[in-house]
Amino acid sequence: MWLKIILVYLFGLAATSPLGMMGPLVSDIQRHFAVNSQGVGIALAGQLLPLAFAGVLMGWLIGRLGPRRLLAIGAVLMAFGALVNAWTAHFALFRGALLLQGLALVALLTAGQSLLMMMTSGRQQVQALTLWSTVAPVGFAVGAVLVSFFAGGERWQSGFLIYGVALMLFSLASLLLPVIRMTPVAGNFRVVLRNGSVLRFGFGLSLASLAGVGTNVIGALYLNQVHGVSPALSAQIMAVASLSGIAGSVVTGMLLARGAAGRTVGALIVAIAVCGGTAFYVPWGVLPVALAGAIAQQVAMGGFIAMTYSLLPRVLPDPSMSGAAVGLVGQITGLGATVAAPLFLAVLAWGQWSYLLSLVVTIWATCLLLLPRARAAVPVTGGPFSLRDDLANQSLPLNNKRTTP
Repeated sequence: MWLKIILVYLFGLAATSPLGMMGPLVSDIQRHFAVNSQGVGIALAGQLLPLAFAGVLMGWLIGRLGPRRLLAIGAVLMAFGALVNAWTAHFALFRGALLLQGLALVALLTAGQSLLMMMTSGRQQVQALTLWSTVAPVGFAVGAVLVSFFAGGERWQSGFLIYGVALMLFSLASLLLPVIRMTPVAGNFRVVLRNGSVLRFGFGLSLASLAGVGTNVIGALYLNQVHGVSPALSAQIMAVASLSGIAGSVVTGMLLARGAAGRTVGALIVAIAVCGGTAFYVPWGVLPVALAGAIAQQVAMGGFIAMTYSLLPRVLPDPSMSGAAVGLVGQITGLGATVAAPLFLAVLAWGQWSYLLSLVVTIWATCLLLLPRARAAVPVTGGPFSLRDDLANQSLPLNNKRTTP
């Protein structure tokens, strides 16, 4: 089973890697297409825009096509977009390909997480979803490293070509994944939309993303303005801090897999985030303190993502609702990620560190208040909707009755 889990994880890395490719290539994009930084920013926003509206659609498609088929479709579309960007000389086509990749991103992330929720249970489910929560920082790093070999040169588009060809071939690996085609129960989406716990998870993760992405966006600039750190070093510091979110995901997964209560883990995560925000935004004048604060905030962000992903299956009365729930939570989360940059940049422009700290503390406190009350702990010996491996290749008609472990 773990080989299949790792395979799904690789599809997740394929989804998030293009997001890490764009930062190092901004200057190349400006030069090649003769556009200003604002034009590049609008184009890159197209990659993230589908996160704010396509999640529910992808959840619906999972119910119709199954997660494995949607993974394959998403991988092919993502690869096609990369191949277009590897050859195009027209900025409009480049922007269109980025938007297509944004749709593929939502398809891959929604299908991948749904498939993990459907084919695992108990302790293994917590571990698998914890691993899945690291696809964003790891994928960012993979994409950035890939294009770094070509950035600043005439062959700057070669990274897109390598990625596109590799992913097109890798899409065939979806045939190795189990076919889990659940027969959707009538009214599934209405049930999910009325599930207060799912909505609270969605808005909580949206706010956590708002705080995490916002700090990432202004972090380098804040270090430069307050501590006098060079722009290059500031960017490197924030990159290291972003990767530290993996540690938060792993530790959170370990705690939940051992039966820790969700709200207890959530309170610990929020405490780390608030302490990190205080260390980062208060102008102590000591750079190591600010660095520790940046790392703590990203550890909290990674932990909150892992907690949400791990606990989400526990509030669903039926596994056939996984696609709808993941799509809805992802779409709500996309709203927070979308407004993070303009909000934090606007607050930074006011020139008061106390405003930024107050914003971060308020956001994280609200995250804790929104966290649903768990049923004591995550079960470690199978959940209310465990799937047997020998049923993995069957169409499973399911009902909406809640069962207990």
